[in-house]
Amino acid sequence: MGRYFTDLFGGSASIARSLWVTLRYLFTPAITVQYPDEHRTQPLRALNRHVLRIDETTGQLKCTACEACARICPTRCIELTGTGKGKNRHPSAFTIDHNLCMYCNLCVEVCPFDAITMWTRIGELSSDARSGLVFDLKALTAERFYPSPTTPERPPAPAPAPEPEKVEAAAAAPTS
Repeated sequence: MGRYFTDLFGGSASIARSLWVTLRYLFTPAITVQYPDEHRTQPLRALNRHVLRIDETTGQLKCTACEACARICPTRCIELTGTGKGKNRHPSAFTIDHNLCMYCNLCVEVCPFDAITMWTRIGELSSDARSGLVFDLKALTAERFYPSPTTPERPPAPAPAPEPEKVEAAAAAPTS
């Protein structure tokens, strides 16, 4: 009989604790993001969609079609063919099937030229058909600078040096 009342009061105490948790959160404001209009900020190291990086000085892809990313991919979702030899080698076809990708980041880590990245903060990977999640070379090419966790911000552009004639003219001008 004593065990019955112990279990009864123990269960009641458990219910009271859970109701207290519910009441604590009942009066706090809700954190709701109105999705199409607002987007949640993603952490810097969030792994999202793949992007092939471009060299900012030349505007060309950094990828040399060495196929290291395709060889290390455990799901074989990367298909790559390259053309050319030596320094002129570049990918002629590059596809990534995000239906198969498990976002392991091995393709990014193995790339010797830092040509592929997943730190794009492009979080919208939805499609109405499976074929919409297969990205080709044109869709994978970066259209802007994507920072990596080691380089979180774009380095500032150096300020142009003033021309010598203007510096001399400004120094010679009378001040009032």
